[in-house]
Amino acid sequence: MSKGRQYWSDHLAAIAAEGIPAKAYARREGLSVSALYYWRKRLKSEASSSAVALPAAPQPSRQFVPVQISDADARVPCSLILAPGVRLELAQLPSAQWLAALGAAVSRQVR
Repeated sequence: MSKGRQYWSDHLAAIAAEGIPAKAYARREGLSVSALYYWRKRLKSEASSSAVALPAAPQPSRQFVPVQISDADARVPCSLILAPGVRLELAQLPSAQWLAALGAAVSRQVR
């Protein structure tokens, strides 16, 4: 495969692997959208004539994954770095609400 074909084939494989629109990928990578579409069409037609398929885009999974949470009451020490030189040591991990309130208070002080 020529360097040009390999270059565009690699980009098309990356698009398929990431599952993002070609236009968004081209913008992110600084590629010409029209050149990307041109090479996709060209390589696809070459692949169909030589019976070599381009990588297919993975189908996103929309299923929930079961999660097991071990002993939620277990005491795990927690250390928070709030700012350079400011460290908060806690005997256990606080609740999400407490952390959110702390984050809001710290962000108000930083501004």
